[in-house]
Amino acid sequence: MVHAVIRVDALDMTDLQRFGTWRTAGAKLGALALATFAGGIAACGEDKDKATAAEAANPTPRAVARDLGRYLMRRDEEPGFRPGAAPGATPRERETITGVKALVNGWHLTAADERRLSREGFIAFAAQPIRGPRSAGVTNVSLYETAEGAKRSLLHELRPDVIRAEGPVANLRFFSVPGIPDARGWTASLPGEPAGHAVGNVLWVQGRCVHVLGNQGPGPFVGPLSRGARAIYERSSGQCPCAKQTGS
Repeated sequence: MVHAVIRVDALDMTDLQRFGTWRTAGAKLGALALATFAGGIAACGEDKDKATAAEAANPTPRAVARDLGRYLMRRDEEPGFRPGAAPGATPRERETITGVKALVNGWHLTAADERRLSREGFIAFAAQPIRGPRSAGVTNVSLYETAEGAKRSLLHELRPDVIRAEGPVANLRFFSVPGIPDARGWTASLPGEPAGHAVGNVLWVQGRCVHVLGNQGPGPFVGPLSRGARAIYERSSGQCPCAKQTGS
């Protein structure tokens, strides 16, 4: 089963696109959801992806999804990692999806997945490949209508049966991430892969967003992923979207 957040274990890092989880798709969102997100779209501080005043006044799905890019990992926030695909990996750049229908159609999800995503209040998604020494990975963020919806999605993604449903893993171990409330990470080995080849992911909620930072390769994962997650969390003041966007 494919989920609204992408973990690195769900990806073949030499061919990310074959899973369908990175396919670009477009869909119209409800006016209320768009207005809620984009009402203060240029008010979260300086950012190269900052929307124009016209986009803030007349939010579009493209503007909503694009603005999520400010919450993706930047160079060296996870030590030694930078945005960009590893050699031979596709896609090469950031991808976005807006709306439940676009996600369901683009990823060929089931009716049960569609109902769950609708209940959780999924709005938009942005993801980007990352790379480091002998490792590849992913940084992504999903926006929901409410903080409670984001929390429900996080709990779903952290279920051991959901993790294992993405593909065979062994030696599954969870860890906490000091400095980020309720953040959880996990590591696992990959049966059939070379010795020492493993996967690690950190997942956490900021406001109405679920964040994922993941690596696949020889490791270690716990320390670098924790530092990367904290850097994203601190840079964005633990908010997503920012307080001005939520009206608080």
